[in-house]
Amino acid sequence: MSEISKRLAIVASFVDKGSYVADVGSDHAELIIYLLDHEVVEKAQGIENKQGPYTRMCMAIKGAGYEGKCLTSLSDGVSQLADGVDTVVVAGMGGRLIARILEEGKGKLDGVKTLVIDAHSERPFLSESIEKLGYKMVDNSFFYDEGIPYDVQKWEKSDDAVSYSPKERVFGPLNLVKKPTEWKYYWRKEEVRLSEMMSNDYLPEFKKAEYRQQIAEIRDAIA
Repeated sequence: MSEISKRLAIVASFVDKGSYVADVGSDHAELIIYLLDHEVVEKAQGIENKQGPYTRMCMAIKGAGYEGKCLTSLSDGVSQLADGVDTVVVAGMGGRLIARILEEGKGKLDGVKTLVIDAHSERPFLSESIEKLGYKMVDNSFFYDEGIPYDVQKWEKSDDAVSYSPKERVFGPLNLVKKPTEWKYYWRKEEVRLSEMMSNDYLPEFKKAEYRQQIAEIRDAIA
């Protein structure tokens, strides 16, 4: 059985059993191999857009003995998504890049009911983009792995239009309800960082006002 990081294990936990999953930016195919090893999925597609990572991915899949269960694609994003894929994982990228990948490939998302997203930056921007594609956040996990904060999110296609507020996009709509310990820890650290920045005597008043507003929003969110 393959072993993976805490981050990838949580990503894997959001993939429904029996799904046909495509992993965008699969690299060493760790996630795909783990899902196949643990019989979460019976088939998968690994996608890479550069020759080097694509070759590594293919070699890993072959080495694990899953050539017959895993399609591979050297392509951008989801432009060559296999027929029948119902779950797309995009993990380990910036929010704007993930948004662009999904937007450019939205014509291939008609049959995709689930998106599992691990964005390392610009989550509010990405959230708004995914909402516009017709998905709703149904689960998430905010956690630290080797000192790095992550917020892995599961989105499902929704018949009803979804539009989260700016506050929900910044803090996470489900985090605001669940208020997980590690999420509160992260935002308390942000509050301290902003407070320290405000102590700079040379900081313009308009920046101090901006930081005061952000601190107030953080305190309100984690209260």
